[in-house]
Amino acid sequence: MARMIPDLTETQLDHLQSSGEALFYRACREQLGDEIVVLYGQATIRSNSFGAPVTGDADFVIFDPNGGFLVVEVKGGGVTFDPTVRKWYSTDRFGVQHEIKDPFRQAQDQQHLILDQLRNHPQWLRRGGGRILAGHAVFLTHVGRVTDMVRPNGPPEIIGGRQHLDRLRQWWQSVVDFWRGSDPRWVTLGTAGMSLVEQLFCKPIDVRPMVSALLRDEEVVRIRLTEQQARVLRAVGMHRRAAISGGAGTGKSVLAVQKARLLAESGALTLLICVNRGLADHFKFVTEGITNLHAMTFHQLCEWRVGVVKAETGVDLLAEAQVDFPAADRFRVQLPHALALSTERSRDRYDAIIVDEGQDFPPEFWLPIECLLRDSKTSTLYVFFDHNQMLYQPIKELPIAEAPFLLTVNCRNTRHIHGAAYRFYNGVETDSPEIDGAPIEVITAPSREAQAQKVHAAIVRLIAEHAVTPEDIAVLYVGRDKKPYSHLQSRPLPKPVRWEEECHRQKGAVLLDTVSRFKGLEAAIVFLWGLDSIPPEDRCDLLYVGLSRAKSRVYLVGTEKTCAGLL
Repeated sequence: MARMIPDLTETQLDHLQSSGEALFYRACREQLGDEIVVLYGQATIRSNSFGAPVTGDADFVIFDPNGGFLVVEVKGGGVTFDPTVRKWYSTDRFGVQHEIKDPFRQAQDQQHLILDQLRNHPQWLRRGGGRILAGHAVFLTHVGRVTDMVRPNGPPEIIGGRQHLDRLRQWWQSVVDFWRGSDPRWVTLGTAGMSLVEQLFCKPIDVRPMVSALLRDEEVVRIRLTEQQARVLRAVGMHRRAAISGGAGTGKSVLAVQKARLLAESGALTLLICVNRGLADHFKFVTEGITNLHAMTFHQLCEWRVGVVKAETGVDLLAEAQVDFPAADRFRVQLPHALALSTERSRDRYDAIIVDEGQDFPPEFWLPIECLLRDSKTSTLYVFFDHNQMLYQPIKELPIAEAPFLLTVNCRNTRHIHGAAYRFYNGVETDSPEIDGAPIEVITAPSREAQAQKVHAAIVRLIAEHAVTPEDIAVLYVGRDKKPYSHLQSRPLPKPVRWEEECHRQKGAVLLDTVSRFKGLEAAIVFLWGLDSIPPEDRCDLLYVGLSRAKSRVYLVGTEKTCAGLL
């Protein structure tokens, strides 16, 4: 019996929408050998030239360690092709016709996509590469006379019908022989190739989520990536350079950490960077102890490299940069220039660089980043970014030519929080989470002091009456004026709980921070304060980021008029 993935029960097969697929599934399972692996419903996703998601799937993919693979498009009922309009139709059991895609083209497209994923994978290339035997076919489970289906892109050798169901192994072998022809250069998948198939298409992907700076240190939760995220993580591995875009909560930072970890564990010296200090501190925390992996902010990277060169050569690269650009901004121009100069003085390079929150990187940052790569052609560069989160400046041009991979499922927030945050989002549509959660709550008062009094009382209730751990709570100031931390710091919390100003992951402390500093991070409960003083030009960006930081509950804090305008 072949190994079927997924392994469906008879009840599940009886309830498949396509009876033809159920028939073919059973025939594969019963008639193909134990060495064969059959994937049913292998979904794929990629971006088109406009950056929009394009989805597809292969009905069946049959992998043979002693050969290659075959993609089979299965159709139940009748099939009709109208050459006058070049359209295909399927006919259901009631005689109703439905327009469908060209089944031969569907199978061919999926064949090429899967073939590219296999032969371009570093694991396949390391074993010497070689030509992989790949083919496609169309199988009509309810049609007896399949010769009527023959056409220029559908020769009879790759078409199966009702009469082949009882001798499927012979039919499958004849199709494989057709694609093999007399060419002796094919390389069998073998054990190594089947291992790669398992890794790319069969193995479940589990990663640790972002452990919020505000969640208990001892709380370690495992989450399963959505199937879309799993596909993106696999697909990214086929590319040396890739951009990955998604809205808040779609798992960009989780995937960035996971990809950096996998690269480092494979032996690649890997750099994981962002602009936000709080997010970089989190990266250092969750990657501590991983060999070959450095995590820091971009500016920490600049200062570190300047220090290394100065210690080794005595040359102060920052001073040189200040001479070259005396009137320029230190952080936007001088430090990046010093970093670029360091690549001329030091041979230290990275095999892979992972950039998170790439929308925060101005154009001046990308050249020194690329200079840090060991090889401009073969080294890895991945950039994770959110088109909508542009608190520092609009995103310009990424150093990646291909269209970005897209993450379109929010796996952080509740439906209520998602709905509130994504009112201020402008980008690819993002699916809402499955958890409804609690409605958005409001705390209103006419003055900042009165607001602080109500926020303090609510936090005391959460800790004293509802046993909420203080690390799960963050008060994030969204305004651009003077931070009002003192209004809360003067009010005591239940002992031994304390306030902590802009210092993350402090056990027994409630965090006071700003939305801008908290980018990329998350907390179970967020009090969003300072709504009355948001500059109009920053309103959408700050509210989008601030609301989306909360996993479970959000409290809006402001005057009645301000809060009413947000709900």
